Amino acid sequence: MENPKKINIADLKTFLKFLDFLNEGIIVIDENKIVNYANKYAENLLGVKEPEGQHFSEVIKNNYLYSIVSHKYNEDIYQTEIIIDSKKFLVKVYNIDNKKFVHLTDITPFEVYKQAKKDFVSNVSHELKTPIAVLKGAIETLDQEEKDKDKKRFISMALKRINQMDTLINDLLIIARLESKEDKVVKTQIDLKRFINDVYEDLSHLTKEKNINFKNNIKENSIIYGDEQKLSILFKNLIENAIKYNKDNGVVEVNSFENGKYIVVEVKDTGIGIPKKALPLIFERFYRVDKSRSRSVGGTGLGLSIVKHITEAHKGKVEVDSKLGEGSSFKVYLPKQ
Repeated sequence: MENPKKINIADLKTFLKFLDFLNEGIIVIDENKIVNYANKYAENLLGVKEPEGQHFSEVIKNNYLYSIVSHKYNEDIYQTEIIIDSKKFLVKVYNIDNKKFVHLTDITPFEVYKQAKKDFVSNVSHELKTPIAVLKGAIETLDQEEKDKDKKRFISMALKRINQMDTLINDLLIIARLESKEDKVVKTQIDLKRFINDVYEDLSHLTKEKNINFKNNIKENSIIYGDEQKLSILFKNLIENAIKYNKDNGVVEVNSFENGKYIVVEVKDTGIGIPKKALPLIFERFYRVDKSRSRSVGGTGLGLSIVKHITEAHKGKVEVDSKLGEGSSFKVYLPKQ
């Protein structure tokens, strides 16, 4: 059995001095809730001087941080975000040998950057909306009036690209509205089976191209409560993906069942599947598992991000399970009320 590494006291003191130079807070609390160590950044943040030896309740006055540190966690690492003195911090709590190591990182600059990025995308999308609409109208007019086959082919290519751009802008504006919380969720009672049939009706032409068998397995008179317009966008994205990324002669099924306080709506396909390493990333903006395939089917890379935003706006959650070559299952959990 190997002996644990012996730490020279001088080296330990040097390491502690190094921690004082960090622009992040480090706090160590033992099993008796006594503060063993706090670096300079943590001292300044908490407004205390040399807190070592004090009970953590005397040191941590911020209610949010206090509740995080005092809570007992089953996992080895727990993380969350809190506000301290108008700044946003990422807090990580490591449970090691009956001690809690608290790591605080100021993420305010990153949050400001994220908001600026969102505002930029939203503003640009709004500015592009009108000229794209004018351009689209002009090209559609040319397409209707042009008789020459060669010219008409080029016009059709231009119209296809304009439609892709229009879809991208619409998707960006949907996300911008959802993130800004301007677009409130207005819940109504929805007949789920009828609703899914209506969503599929707009996509039925896609199933004919690949001979996809669409099955709405939802029972008659099944009811959900939600914003019909937003949920229509959500399930249109899921069903459209299930069709586009399916195999020829494949199957797309929509099922529903109860799970505790949720009604779960599942969209399942027999398509190409998603690699396991990609699953944690697929709800991120512009993430594409296979970029070349996404371009060929006309995806914007925003559909699943929209799905996640709309689900969370309904106080729900979305899960995915997939196997390469066998297909994917997306489950949308919506509160019963």
